[in-house]
Amino acid sequence: MKYRSLNITFDIESTEFKILSLCLEKLINPIPMHSHSKNSYELHYISFGNGTLISNGVSYDITPGTLFMTGPNVEHEQISEPENPMTEYCVYLKIEQPPKTERGSLAGIFADKVFWFGQDSKDVHELMKKTFSELESPGLGSKLFISSLMQQLILYMIRIYQAEDEKEGVVSGAKEQIDLTYLIIEEEFLYNYKDVTLKSLSEKLKLSCRQTERLLCRHYNSSFQQKKTQARMFAAGTLLREGKKSILEISQELGYSSGEHFASTFKKYYGITPTQYKKQA
Repeated sequence: MKYRSLNITFDIESTEFKILSLCLEKLINPIPMHSHSKNSYELHYISFGNGTLISNGVSYDITPGTLFMTGPNVEHEQISEPENPMTEYCVYLKIEQPPKTERGSLAGIFADKVFWFGQDSKDVHELMKKTFSELESPGLGSKLFISSLMQQLILYMIRIYQAEDEKEGVVSGAKEQIDLTYLIIEEEFLYNYKDVTLKSLSEKLKLSCRQTERLLCRHYNSSFQQKKTQARMFAAGTLLREGKKSILEISQELGYSSGEHFASTFKKYYGITPTQYKKQA
């Protein structure tokens, strides 16, 4: 289940939070390495199953009750155990914080934590179940009710962060902007890396091709082609490590015209051939 265009917004200390996407799904296939734009945050809660999170070169074991946050520009990949795949609740949001925010503010504590991994200590599962129950069967004041639940979720995370930061003596803040545009960009490269074109992406964003290129350069430091190549190479690495498909099958799945073209691009990106990568996996 995936709910988008929710238009759920609320303020925490003059900072606007906007919930752009709410998902509940079983992760049968690996989620390739990807990252979010500079003002995006994605909260993950695993209710069932087991798997692995790979982020910034570090592997984390995921078990039921695992809670983690991936913020701006944090590369991450999720892989379920085939015999016991993960079921994940996922909240994608963006924030807009005023330029002058006092250090140690609630919104500042949230915005500054671009990555966190641990176990749920605030009964987030119950909060998620209430949220999706309301989404499935909306009642009177449903939007306000879901907004209230999402505010609780953000405050739960802030309290978790604050507890850790007090141990480490850390207090900080940040400011970001909000736009559904970045959710569309990231989902296109994550799920449609084979077929996405600059034109098709621009049409979804309702921008010109030139505006889209500028947006990618400004917020991801990449051109469209660089971003697409990165998405395909992340997916290639995941498929090669998984070991279920041949190199030719992978090249076709990624949309390359030939196995040779795929192998050449892969070696240029990773410094080794797909065959060597597969042997090392």
